[in-house]
Amino acid sequence: MPFELLNPAGLESPVGYAHVAKVTGGTIVHVAGQAPFDSHGQVVGKGDFVAQFAQVIRNLKTAINAAGGDPRHYAVLTIYITDLKAYVENKKSLGAIYREIFGKYFPAITLVEVKSLYNPDCMIEISGLAVIN
Repeated sequence: MPFELLNPAGLESPVGYAHVAKVTGGTIVHVAGQAPFDSHGQVVGKGDFVAQFAQVIRNLKTAINAAGGDPRHYAVLTIYITDLKAYVENKKSLGAIYREIFGKYFPAITLVEVKSLYNPDCMIEISGLAVIN
């Protein structure tokens, strides 16, 4: 990998993410916020947080594949959600969906609850930064 994931001593032990992503070489790829849209621009899973998360994870995979990478090339993910309660209540299901695509690979991840997203039917959007050899 052209980057190194670090969890420095003195910081809490992370669960499901890394504290630091250090780029050591390669090509940087910025992936714009992926929302739960299918290839026809329709929102998948209106009102269903888990279904929307699954679509967004698939979209992240499609985006990084188009750049010549795979999900393990993501160094940073920023997750924007409109309902923290739905996220917490569905953590196990979301984790299973995440691991289907990413495996047990956890880059530096930030989770942010927002009032709304551009499309009012969207409950989640994830942007990423990847580094490809």
